[in-house]
Amino acid sequence: MTDPLIHLIALLITFVVATLSRHRWNAALLTGSGAVFLWILSPLAAVFVAAMGVEAIILVYALKLRPRNDAWRKYLPYILLPNFLFVDFHSDLLGFNIQTLAISFSTIRIFMTTKQLLSCRTPVRVADAPWLFVAGFYLPALIVGPVFSATTLRDQETSGSMASIDLSAHTNLLLGLILALLVSPTLVNCAILAGAIGPYGLPLEMVFRFLNLFAAFWGQSLIAEQSARFFGHSIPQNFDKPWLARDIREFWARWHRSMAQFVTQYIYLPLTLKKVPARVATIGAFLFMGIWHNLSLGYAIWGAAHGILLAYWPTGERARRFVVLERAVLVIAVVGLSYTANYAGV
Repeated sequence: MTDPLIHLIALLITFVVATLSRHRWNAALLTGSGAVFLWILSPLAAVFVAAMGVEAIILVYALKLRPRNDAWRKYLPYILLPNFLFVDFHSDLLGFNIQTLAISFSTIRIFMTTKQLLSCRTPVRVADAPWLFVAGFYLPALIVGPVFSATTLRDQETSGSMASIDLSAHTNLLLGLILALLVSPTLVNCAILAGAIGPYGLPLEMVFRFLNLFAAFWGQSLIAEQSARFFGHSIPQNFDKPWLARDIREFWARWHRSMAQFVTQYIYLPLTLKKVPARVATIGAFLFMGIWHNLSLGYAIWGAAHGILLAYWPTGERARRFVVLERAVLVIAVVGLSYTANYAGV
């Protein structure tokens, strides 16, 4: 993950250029600057994202003449998804390590854009092809998401529904910087101190580690979401006060919302349409999410466990005393699984 301040500087430079051009080509400017930014940080990652864009264009134009409900048109785009595994296997394939910035999130956005282009009732046009590169290189969401289809940006720009340039977003942008640059490192130090206590400090360390991940991810997500508003774009909100969640379902309605919505729409629902039982489909969808984060046993456990919790968590109204217990179980499960995936060496 790159320094949020460097990311913000790149966004501000692009904003100056956009202002000089009277905000006529905001998506194009943000895509070009995103490609340059990624090239400076990791040229091979930039080449890989560009190659995914080309792969998606070939798929779209190979499938666009097939009937809209054709199985090939529906399911062949899924061959784009394994591209995220390059993050885990690049050192074996290349023989050396590179910075794999943006690849995981760009893979999902390019896939979503491909699916949206092929599912539209209107014919795919040549003018739609550049939006696949917008999906890959869109500067505000380049580093930590959120994930979305670039067709939403296309629709905002072509329909005249773009929001007015909103500089009032600077408050949340400042909050994002504080979270990512100040709060997150402080929580890391707290976790180290708690870990130094020994086994008795482990629960506290686990809490601080989780809060550190939350602060860093929420902070960079705020930078992405709010900086997009500077250019008149509206992109999905990743976090919606997850500390208010009362159960695991509400937690995933508030935590990393764009990715949760992605696995629901593109993994869970297609599985259920194939007559896979809903609980099995839920576990499968979140197992995919775990592997997307990292191809490791720890994240496989994380994904499968979250899927199982979602599939079997009790429903219906419960007495007040059980609500308190339910929240306690939720916190223990979320924090414990996060520690297992990221820090337990599993």
